[in-house]
Amino acid sequence: MNAIWILIVAGLLLLLQMLVFRRAGLGGVTVRRHFTKARLFAGETLEMVETIENRRLLPVPWLKVETRMPDSFLFGRQENLEIGGQRYHSSLFFLGPWRRVRRTHQVRAVRRGYYPFASVTLTVGDLFGFATSSRVQPLQESVTVYPALLSRAEAALPASRWQGERTVRRFIQPDPFLYNGIREYRPGDSVRDVHWRAYARTGELKIKQHDYTAASKLLVLLNIAPEERLWGEIGTENYERLERAVSLAVSLCCYALEDGLDAGLGSNADLTQFEDDTLYLAPASGPQQRERILEAAARLRFHRVLNFHNYLETMPLPSDTDILLLSAYDSPLIREQVQRLQGFGNTVSYYPFPA
Repeated sequence: MNAIWILIVAGLLLLLQMLVFRRAGLGGVTVRRHFTKARLFAGETLEMVETIENRRLLPVPWLKVETRMPDSFLFGRQENLEIGGQRYHSSLFFLGPWRRVRRTHQVRAVRRGYYPFASVTLTVGDLFGFATSSRVQPLQESVTVYPALLSRAEAALPASRWQGERTVRRFIQPDPFLYNGIREYRPGDSVRDVHWRAYARTGELKIKQHDYTAASKLLVLLNIAPEERLWGEIGTENYERLERAVSLAVSLCCYALEDGLDAGLGSNADLTQFEDDTLYLAPASGPQQRERILEAAARLRFHRVLNFHNYLETMPLPSDTDILLLSAYDSPLIREQVQRLQGFGNTVSYYPFPA
């Protein structure tokens, strides 16, 4: 008889605690999850910080916090990342009354991209896990991962131009800091250009012959299609090759900006927030242009909107610009557009995707 009463009391207590914790649910429980960096380069690390607070007298026996994570985010501890074939990060907490817990996770972003985090799922339960309550809490977090930059040596390109080995130069204006030799003095030459050391040596006036500065604008155009007849999404077998091409394109733009040139970036692909709208950033200078290029490259999707020759035909027409085409192939239709671009005073160079 005593055993029956013990079972009845235990059952009532079990039912009571279920009712209490179910009624309390997630009331008084707050969860904040954020990343310590909003922007970084591929391969760099950041921290994901969770702050959970129980602002009530009743303890929280267990609280599970789950967020869907991209495959390219690698955590220092990976054991809580696979749920039902999808990739989630799951944390489990116990909180006493009026208790706050802060937990930090090391994360390495291995691939470029724009990663929004829209929500986090909270699940709380009673002492024995019989009664649970869940809530989806919205988040307004995002992480932008820029493509990894190549070194200057890695980004150096061979002189492979559409017009062969002949160098096409645009004589914009003489550069006062560059000269390619000396010549005899002519009436009207500036005294500032006199080569005084040569005069002291020969007794005859010699003039510095200035070299000319080539165009101070670089425009890198990336063709993401591996072949001309391909439409829409690009197959995953081409992703690694394309990622290297994106890194090369962005590295060239960044180094050109560091060297004081204007730089721009274009592609026949679209961006995550502008579907079916191709990318074109006209050459410009300054740190803001660098940020625009990096941001656009992070959001670039491997989804072709136009044939590359159609893109070259419809993009804003530059002039006096060094244009570099990064493409897996060339074709007569592309060469027609190259000739058109050259007709407006541009030089056009071709370089195939990195192997």
